Amino acid sequence: MNSGFGALMQHGYIVTDVATAAAEWAQRVGAGPFYVIERMPMDQYYYRGVRTDLELRLAFGYWDGLQIELIEPLGSADTLYSRALRDAPGKLNHCATVVSDIDRLLAQRGLHDRVIQSGKMPSGLKFVFLDEYLPGGLHLELIEANEGMLAGFAGMQAVSRQWDGQDAVRPITRLQEDLAGLRQ
Repeated sequence: MNSGFGALMQHGYIVTDVATAAAEWAQRVGAGPFYVIERMPMDQYYYRGVRTDLELRLAFGYWDGLQIELIEPLGSADTLYSRALRDAPGKLNHCATVVSDIDRLLAQRGLHDRVIQSGKMPSGLKFVFLDEYLPGGLHLELIEANEGMLAGFAGMQAVSRQWDGQDAVRPITRLQEDLAGLRQ
């Protein structure tokens, strides 16, 4: 059966400090390196249908083929992230999959009423979270990413396969340098 969702590619955690959490992931299980985006304003972010201003600090790293996303909400807006930070900090919050067309998938599966939050990043990445859609009460994130974002994810994964365990937490601006180092 083809669910239309695709394979899970990410586990997402809401944390109080992305650098601390990334260092812990690297130390305990060898995940990384983690690339940090210090301030990510969310365009067109909606939580429970209400437009909300939101800014996040994000870190992305890989544990073998699985992307680990660490999310630190900045500010005091009432969002899924601020509630998760209050109720279950550091716990698995969601699993994500990449889909080609979020709107079409939601319509085909009749899932519009399950969307708890949605948004768009300046990079063009679009996402929705389906409220407690997975067994155990986890959210399912659907990601619609452009080729540039998918290439960035693939690049992070390539770096992680060659990573020596040093410099576990890096600014996102270092990704291109790290990729160039792989080609040498």
